[in-house]
Amino acid sequence: MGAAKTRQTGAPRSRNARGEGEKLRGEIIDAAVKVLSALGPEDPFSLRSVAKMAKIAAPSVYIHFADRNVLLLAVLEELFAEQVAIRAAAETDAANAGGGAWERLLARSVASVRFGLEHPGHYKVLFEGRVVPRLNDPRIASFGRPLLVRSIELIREIPSQLGRVSDDPERLSLLLWSGLHGVVSLRINKPTLDWPSATELAEQITRTIIQPKVRKQRSAPRQWP
Repeated sequence: MGAAKTRQTGAPRSRNARGEGEKLRGEIIDAAVKVLSALGPEDPFSLRSVAKMAKIAAPSVYIHFADRNVLLLAVLEELFAEQVAIRAAAETDAANAGGGAWERLLARSVASVRFGLEHPGHYKVLFEGRVVPRLNDPRIASFGRPLLVRSIELIREIPSQLGRVSDDPERLSLLLWSGLHGVVSLRINKPTLDWPSATELAEQITRTIIQPKVRKQRSAPRQWP
């Protein structure tokens, strides 16, 4: 996904050749993500600031995005589609290794935490209020829904031990999302603390909330910061 790539800055960008409109569109979205990730909650966001980051003339942004809302929606669509793909890939790997619903859910948990810590700017844009307060469009509610729905589906398949905090898969999915978000957000915003491995934290939170009735084993042998 284009937004996860780092581009060098400094020299003015060269003009895109004819027929590279989609490339320019992706570069504008990348620039918007960079601008948004650096903003505070009350800082203004403008298409001109995005044009400056992308090193293009402001009218070039308007060719692809008629106004700020259209661009912000495109940012959310792009980043959430990336999240869906990353977690689906992690789930597929777990399934190919013989994992059941529990192992697949755990793989998704670890993948979400890993992405957040490897791409803190993207994470802030998605989950720390960089876009939603600046956007007035009912479609924003739909972007993260597939992530929640897939967690609910997997939780329904997982046999549990006694002692689950709730029997409602949707409530458990929301609790899990809250816990994993805490891992990422705290490590981003409190980097000076001596945090345990993110893999361990993600597994422990997922296991504590879901209470799977499976043999306890390390599902992610490679330690990750």
